[in-house]
Amino acid sequence: MFILWKFNFYNSNYKIYCIDISMLEDKVVTNLKENFYRRIDKNDEWEFLDSSTLNHALCLEVAEGTFGNKPISYEDLCHKIPRKRGSRSTILNSLNNAVAKKYFIKESVEYDRRIKIYKLSSNFQNVMIEWINELKKVTSEII
Repeated sequence: MFILWKFNFYNSNYKIYCIDISMLEDKVVTNLKENFYRRIDKNDEWEFLDSSTLNHALCLEVAEGTFGNKPISYEDLCHKIPRKRGSRSTILNSLNNAVAKKYFIKESVEYDRRIKIYKLSSNFQNVMIEWINELKKVTSEII
C-alpha cells in the first residue's frame, strides 16, 4: 500500500490530504479493463487499435507522425518497431490491412515515389483523440 500526500495552500494555510493509492489504482484498472472490453467488441478502428501489440504500435507510430505533421515511412516503421513485435512482411501486411479498411492513408513522397508514407485517416484521428481523452480521464483519478 502506497500513501500519497497532497499539499494544498490557501492563504498561507495548508491542508494535507492522505490518499490510499491502492484504492485509486483498483478503480483505474477497473475502468481501463471496462473500456478495453467495450472496444474489442467493435469491428472498426477500435478493434484494430487493440487487436495486437503490432497493430497498437503501428497506430501509435502513425498517430505520432500524423499529429506531428511528419508522416512516417514504411522503412522508418520497420526500424522503430522491434522485430520481436513483427517482421518486415508482417508490418507490411498490417499496414496494407489498415489502408484497405481506410484506417490509414498511404501516399508516395514527391521527391522519391518509391518511398511510401502513412497517415491516419480523419476518422481514425478522431478515434485516437477519443482514446487519448479516455486515458486522460481514467488516469487523472490517480493525480
